[in-house]
Amino acid sequence: ASYSINLPKPFVNITMWIMKSALKTIVYYDCLDYTLIKDELEVFSFRGDEEAGQGLIQESDGFYFLKGRENLISLRKEKNRLAKEKWKIALRAIRWLGLVPYIRLVFASGSLALSNTDKESDLDVLIVAKHGRIWTARFLAAVLLSLLRVRRTRYEKTAPDKICLNHFITDKSLYIPRKSIYTAQLYARLVPIMGDEKLVSKFCEANKWVGEYVRGWPTIKIKAQNYNSNFKILGEKILNTKFGDWVEKILRKYQFRRINNYHLTHKPGGRVKADDESLEFHPDSPELKIIERYNKKMIELGFKDLTEKSSFAK
Repeated sequence: ASYSINLPKPFVNITMWIMKSALKTIVYYDCLDYTLIKDELEVFSFRGDEEAGQGLIQESDGFYFLKGRENLISLRKEKNRLAKEKWKIALRAIRWLGLVPYIRLVFASGSLALSNTDKESDLDVLIVAKHGRIWTARFLAAVLLSLLRVRRTRYEKTAPDKICLNHFITDKSLYIPRKSIYTAQLYARLVPIMGDEKLVSKFCEANKWVGEYVRGWPTIKIKAQNYNSNFKILGEKILNTKFGDWVEKILRKYQFRRINNYHLTHKPGGRVKADDESLEFHPDSPELKIIERYNKKMIELGFKDLTEKSSFAK
Protein backbone atom coordinates (compact mmCIF):
# COMPACT_ATOMS: atom_id res chain seq x y z
CA ALA A 1 0.00 0.00 0.00
CA SER A 2 3.01 2.30 0.31
CA TYR A 3 6.43 2.73 -1.22
CA SER A 4 9.79 3.66 0.27
CA ILE A 5 11.11 6.96 -1.06
CA ASN A 6 14.73 8.07 -1.19
CA LEU A 7 16.01 11.63 -1.34
CA PRO A 8 16.01 12.77 -4.97
CA LYS A 9 19.11 13.09 -7.08
CA PRO A 10 19.36 15.98 -9.57
CA PHE A 11 16.57 15.47 -12.11
CA VAL A 12 17.19 15.03 -15.81
CA ASN A 13 15.04 15.53 -18.87
CA ILE A 14 13.71 12.48 -20.67
CA THR A 15 14.45 13.54 -24.21
CA MET A 16 13.33 10.41 -26.05
CA TRP A 17 9.88 10.24 -27.56
CA ILE A 18 7.33 9.06 -25.01
CA MET A 19 4.13 7.16 -25.57
CA LYS A 20 0.77 8.84 -25.22
CA SER A 21 -0.14 6.28 -22.57
CA ALA A 22 2.73 7.44 -20.34
CA LEU A 23 1.98 11.11 -20.94
CA LYS A 24 -1.72 10.65 -20.10
CA THR A 25 -0.85 8.79 -16.92
CA ILE A 26 1.73 11.28 -15.68
CA VAL A 27 -0.54 14.23 -16.48
CA TYR A 28 -3.46 12.56 -14.67
CA TYR A 29 -1.42 11.95 -11.52
CA ASP A 30 0.04 15.44 -11.74
CA CYS A 31 -3.55 16.61 -11.22
CA LEU A 32 -3.43 14.69 -7.94
CA ASP A 33 -0.06 16.28 -7.06
CA TYR A 34 1.47 12.82 -7.25
CA THR A 35 4.59 11.47 -8.92
CA LEU A 36 5.01 7.88 -10.09
CA ILE A 37 7.79 5.34 -9.86
CA LYS A 38 8.58 3.10 -12.82
CA ASP A 39 6.62 0.06 -11.59
CA GLU A 40 3.52 2.18 -11.01
CA LEU A 41 3.85 3.82 -14.39
CA GLU A 42 3.99 0.41 -16.05
CA VAL A 43 1.08 -1.11 -14.12
CA PHE A 44 -1.32 1.85 -13.93
CA SER A 45 -0.50 3.39 -17.30
CA PHE A 46 -3.44 4.34 -19.48
CA ARG A 47 -3.77 2.58 -22.80
CA GLY A 48 -2.42 4.17 -25.99
CA ASP A 49 0.58 3.37 -28.14
CA GLU A 50 1.19 6.41 -30.33
CA GLU A 51 4.19 8.64 -29.70
CA ALA A 52 3.45 11.92 -27.95
CA GLY A 53 6.42 14.28 -27.82
CA GLN A 54 9.83 15.15 -26.45
CA GLY A 55 11.04 16.92 -23.33
CA LEU A 56 7.67 16.87 -21.55
CA ILE A 57 8.65 14.45 -18.79
CA GLN A 58 11.46 14.60 -16.25
CA GLU A 59 12.93 11.83 -14.11
CA SER A 60 14.76 11.93 -10.81
CA ASP A 61 15.87 8.91 -8.81
CA GLY A 62 13.23 6.74 -10.45
CA PHE A 63 10.35 9.22 -10.17
CA TYR A 64 8.58 10.51 -13.27
CA PHE A 65 6.78 13.85 -13.47
CA LEU A 66 5.92 16.72 -15.78
CA LYS A 67 8.73 19.13 -16.56
CA GLY A 68 9.20 21.59 -13.71
CA ARG A 69 7.25 19.55 -11.15
CA GLU A 70 10.19 18.02 -9.26
CA ASN A 71 8.63 19.35 -6.03
CA LEU A 72 6.24 16.40 -6.20
CA ILE A 73 9.02 14.07 -5.05
CA SER A 74 9.38 15.70 -1.62
CA LEU A 75 5.60 16.10 -1.45
CA ARG A 76 5.10 12.40 -2.08
CA LYS A 77 7.68 11.56 0.56
CA GLU A 78 5.76 13.59 3.15
CA LYS A 79 2.40 12.14 2.12
CA ASN A 80 3.85 8.65 2.23
CA ARG A 81 4.98 9.26 5.81
CA LEU A 82 1.52 10.46 6.81
CA ALA A 83 -0.14 7.57 5.00
CA LYS A 84 1.80 4.98 6.99
CA GLU A 85 0.26 6.28 10.18
CA LYS A 86 -3.20 6.49 8.63
CA TRP A 87 -2.91 2.91 7.41
CA LYS A 88 -2.29 1.76 10.98
CA ILE A 89 -5.41 3.60 12.14
CA ALA A 90 -7.48 2.28 9.24
CA LEU A 91 -6.46 -1.34 9.78
CA ARG A 92 -7.32 -1.18 13.48
CA ALA A 93 -10.75 0.25 12.72
CA ILE A 94 -11.52 -2.05 9.81
CA ARG A 95 -10.73 -5.16 11.87
CA TRP A 96 -13.79 -4.28 13.94
CA LEU A 97 -15.93 -4.60 10.82
CA GLY A 98 -15.22 -8.32 11.06
CA LEU A 99 -17.93 -8.32 13.75
CA VAL A 100 -20.57 -6.93 11.42
CA PRO A 101 -22.98 -9.42 9.81
CA TYR A 102 -23.17 -9.51 6.02
CA ILE A 103 -19.97 -7.62 5.26
CA ARG A 104 -18.19 -9.78 2.70
CA LEU A 105 -15.31 -7.58 1.55
CA VAL A 106 -13.69 -4.28 2.49
CA PHE A 107 -11.46 -2.30 0.13
CA ALA A 108 -9.40 0.74 1.04
CA SER A 109 -10.13 3.43 -1.54
CA GLY A 110 -9.29 6.97 -2.54
CA SER A 111 -6.27 8.76 -1.13
CA LEU A 112 -5.71 6.02 1.46
CA ALA A 113 -5.33 3.31 -1.18
CA LEU A 114 -2.96 5.57 -3.11
CA SER A 115 -1.07 6.57 0.07
CA ASN A 116 -1.59 10.15 -1.08
CA THR A 117 -3.00 11.51 2.17
CA ASP A 118 -2.58 14.76 4.04
CA LYS A 119 -3.25 15.56 7.70
CA GLU A 120 -6.95 16.23 7.07
CA SER A 121 -7.62 13.08 5.03
CA ASP A 122 -10.33 10.71 6.11
CA LEU A 123 -10.18 7.00 5.29
CA ASP A 124 -12.39 5.91 2.39
CA VAL A 125 -13.60 2.34 2.04
CA LEU A 126 -15.66 0.40 -0.48
CA ILE A 127 -17.68 -2.35 1.20
CA VAL A 128 -19.23 -5.40 -0.47
CA ALA A 129 -22.25 -6.66 1.46
CA LYS A 130 -24.42 -9.74 1.06
CA HIS A 131 -27.16 -9.29 -1.52
CA GLY A 132 -30.46 -8.63 0.22
CA ARG A 133 -28.82 -7.31 3.38
CA ILE A 134 -27.03 -4.14 2.23
CA TRP A 135 -29.14 -1.85 4.43
CA THR A 136 -28.57 -4.00 7.51
CA ALA A 137 -24.82 -4.18 6.87
CA ARG A 138 -24.53 -0.41 6.43
CA PHE A 139 -26.57 0.38 9.54
CA LEU A 140 -24.64 -2.02 11.78
CA ALA A 141 -21.28 -0.85 10.42
CA ALA A 142 -22.23 2.78 11.03
CA VAL A 143 -23.42 2.06 14.58
CA LEU A 144 -20.28 0.10 15.48
CA LEU A 145 -17.82 2.65 14.10
CA SER A 146 -19.81 5.47 15.71
CA LEU A 147 -19.58 3.77 19.09
CA LEU A 148 -15.83 3.47 18.53
CA ARG A 149 -15.80 7.16 17.50
CA VAL A 150 -13.99 6.39 14.25
CA ARG A 151 -16.77 7.05 11.70
CA ARG A 152 -17.05 10.21 9.66
CA THR A 153 -20.56 11.62 9.88
CA ARG A 154 -22.47 13.75 7.39
CA TYR A 155 -22.07 16.76 9.66
CA GLU A 156 -18.25 16.82 9.59
CA LYS A 157 -16.66 18.93 6.86
CA THR A 158 -13.32 17.28 7.59
CA ALA A 159 -12.75 14.14 9.62
CA PRO A 160 -9.05 13.26 9.87
CA ASP A 161 -8.37 9.56 10.44
CA LYS A 162 -12.04 8.58 10.51
CA ILE A 163 -13.59 5.87 8.33
CA CYS A 164 -15.84 7.21 5.59
CA LEU A 165 -18.55 4.66 4.76
CA ASN A 166 -19.34 6.23 1.41
CA HIS A 167 -19.76 3.25 -0.93
CA PHE A 168 -21.52 -0.10 -0.60
CA ILE A 169 -22.29 -2.68 -3.27
CA THR A 170 -23.48 -6.28 -2.98
CA ASP A 171 -21.88 -9.59 -3.87
CA LYS A 172 -24.41 -9.87 -6.71
CA SER A 173 -23.93 -6.32 -8.01
CA LEU A 174 -20.16 -6.10 -8.31
CA TYR A 175 -20.25 -4.36 -11.68
CA ILE A 176 -19.72 -0.60 -11.47
CA PRO A 177 -21.04 1.01 -14.68
CA ARG A 178 -19.46 4.47 -14.48
CA LYS A 179 -16.52 4.66 -16.86
CA SER A 180 -13.85 7.37 -17.07
CA ILE A 181 -10.14 7.79 -16.52
CA TYR A 182 -10.99 8.87 -12.96
CA THR A 183 -13.09 5.83 -12.05
CA ALA A 184 -10.69 3.47 -13.82
CA GLN A 185 -7.74 4.67 -11.74
CA LEU A 186 -9.89 4.77 -8.59
CA TYR A 187 -10.91 1.11 -8.86
CA ALA A 188 -7.56 -0.05 -10.19
CA ARG A 189 -5.99 1.31 -7.01
CA LEU A 190 -8.34 -0.42 -4.54
CA VAL A 191 -6.61 -2.36 -1.77
CA PRO A 192 -8.55 -5.36 -0.36
CA ILE A 193 -8.18 -5.46 3.42
CA MET A 194 -10.80 -7.88 4.67
CA GLY A 195 -12.78 -10.60 2.99
CA ASP A 196 -12.82 -13.50 0.54
CA GLU A 197 -10.08 -13.57 -2.10
CA LYS A 198 -12.45 -15.32 -4.52
CA LEU A 199 -14.80 -12.36 -4.22
CA VAL A 200 -11.91 -10.04 -5.05
CA SER A 201 -11.38 -12.01 -8.27
CA LYS A 202 -15.09 -11.81 -9.07
CA PHE A 203 -14.98 -8.05 -8.55
CA CYS A 204 -12.07 -7.76 -11.00
CA GLU A 205 -13.86 -9.92 -13.55
CA ALA A 206 -17.10 -7.99 -13.21
CA ASN A 207 -15.24 -4.74 -13.83
CA LYS A 208 -12.96 -5.87 -16.62
CA TRP A 209 -13.88 -2.63 -18.40
CA VAL A 210 -11.15 -1.04 -16.24
CA GLY A 211 -8.72 -2.88 -18.51
CA GLU A 212 -9.94 -0.72 -21.40
CA TYR A 213 -8.26 2.18 -19.60
CA VAL A 214 -5.50 0.69 -17.41
CA ARG A 215 -2.82 -1.54 -18.93
CA GLY A 216 -2.09 -3.62 -15.84
CA TRP A 217 -5.68 -4.52 -14.94
CA PRO A 218 -6.45 -6.54 -12.93
CA THR A 219 -4.05 -4.78 -10.59
CA ILE A 220 -5.65 -5.92 -7.30
CA LYS A 221 -3.37 -8.69 -6.08
CA ILE A 222 -2.91 -8.10 -2.35
CA LYS A 223 -4.39 -10.87 -0.23
CA ALA A 224 -7.33 -9.90 1.94
CA GLN A 225 -7.56 -11.17 5.51
CA ASN A 226 -10.72 -12.90 6.64
CA TYR A 227 -11.75 -11.54 10.04
CA ASN A 228 -15.02 -13.46 10.45
CA SER A 229 -15.92 -13.79 14.12
CA ASN A 230 -18.27 -16.01 16.10
CA PHE A 231 -20.32 -12.90 16.85
CA LYS A 232 -20.75 -12.26 13.11
CA ILE A 233 -21.68 -15.88 12.43
CA LEU A 234 -24.25 -15.87 15.23
CA GLY A 235 -25.68 -12.55 14.06
CA GLU A 236 -26.21 -13.89 10.55
CA LYS A 237 -27.92 -17.02 11.86
CA ILE A 238 -30.37 -14.82 13.75
CA LEU A 239 -30.92 -12.49 10.80
CA ASN A 240 -31.16 -15.17 8.09
CA THR A 241 -34.84 -15.44 8.98
CA LYS A 242 -38.14 -13.70 8.36
CA PHE A 243 -37.19 -11.51 11.31
CA GLY A 244 -34.06 -10.50 9.39
CA ASP A 245 -36.17 -9.75 6.32
CA TRP A 246 -38.33 -7.46 8.46
CA VAL A 247 -35.24 -5.74 9.92
CA GLU A 248 -33.84 -5.15 6.42
CA LYS A 249 -37.14 -3.67 5.30
CA ILE A 250 -37.35 -1.32 8.29
CA LEU A 251 -33.71 -0.23 7.98
CA ARG A 252 -34.17 0.35 4.26
CA LYS A 253 -37.16 2.61 4.85
CA TYR A 254 -35.42 4.51 7.64
CA GLN A 255 -32.12 5.07 5.81
CA PHE A 256 -33.69 5.83 2.45
CA ARG A 257 -35.83 8.55 4.01
CA ARG A 258 -32.80 10.13 5.71
CA ILE A 259 -30.75 9.99 2.51
CA ASN A 260 -33.52 11.42 0.35
CA ASN A 261 -34.18 14.28 2.81
CA TYR A 262 -30.50 15.22 3.16
CA HIS A 263 -29.87 18.52 1.38
CA LEU A 264 -26.57 17.45 -0.24
CA THR A 265 -28.15 14.36 -1.80
CA HIS A 266 -29.42 16.43 -4.71
CA LYS A 267 -26.40 18.70 -5.07
CA PRO A 268 -25.41 19.28 -8.74
CA GLY A 269 -22.10 17.69 -9.70
CA GLY A 270 -22.30 15.12 -6.92
CA ARG A 271 -23.08 11.44 -6.99
CA VAL A 272 -25.47 10.00 -4.43
CA LYS A 273 -27.21 6.70 -5.11
CA ALA A 274 -29.35 4.58 -2.81
CA ASP A 275 -31.02 1.32 -3.79
CA ASP A 276 -30.88 -2.37 -2.90
CA GLU A 277 -27.78 -2.97 -5.04
CA SER A 278 -25.63 0.08 -4.37
CA LEU A 279 -25.27 2.82 -1.77
CA GLU A 280 -22.96 5.62 -2.82
CA PHE A 281 -22.44 8.94 -1.06
CA HIS A 282 -20.23 11.39 -2.94
CA PRO A 283 -22.11 14.72 -2.88
CA ASP A 284 -18.79 16.47 -3.54
CA SER A 285 -17.26 14.02 -6.00
CA PRO A 286 -13.82 15.26 -7.12
CA GLU A 287 -14.15 13.59 -10.53
CA LEU A 288 -15.37 16.62 -12.47
CA LYS A 289 -12.66 18.90 -11.05
CA ILE A 290 -9.87 16.38 -11.66
CA ILE A 291 -10.88 15.68 -15.25
CA GLU A 292 -11.35 19.39 -15.91
CA ARG A 293 -7.84 19.99 -14.58
CA TYR A 294 -6.50 17.08 -16.65
CA ASN A 295 -8.09 18.42 -19.85
CA LYS A 296 -6.74 21.91 -19.20
CA LYS A 297 -3.19 20.56 -18.82
CA MET A 298 -3.49 18.46 -21.97
CA ILE A 299 -4.66 21.45 -24.00
CA GLU A 300 -1.80 23.57 -22.61
CA LEU A 301 0.65 20.83 -23.69
CA GLY A 302 -0.87 20.80 -27.19
CA PHE A 303 -2.69 17.47 -26.95
CA LYS A 304 -6.35 18.35 -27.21
CA ASP A 305 -6.91 14.89 -28.74
CA LEU A 306 -6.01 13.35 -25.37
CA THR A 307 -8.73 15.13 -23.40
CA GLU A 308 -11.30 12.94 -21.66
CA LYS A 309 -14.95 12.95 -20.59
CA SER A 310 -16.14 12.27 -17.07
CA SER A 311 -18.53 9.46 -16.17
CA PHE A 312 -21.14 12.18 -15.59
CA ALA A 313 -21.23 12.89 -19.33
CA LYS A 314 -24.25 11.43 -21.11
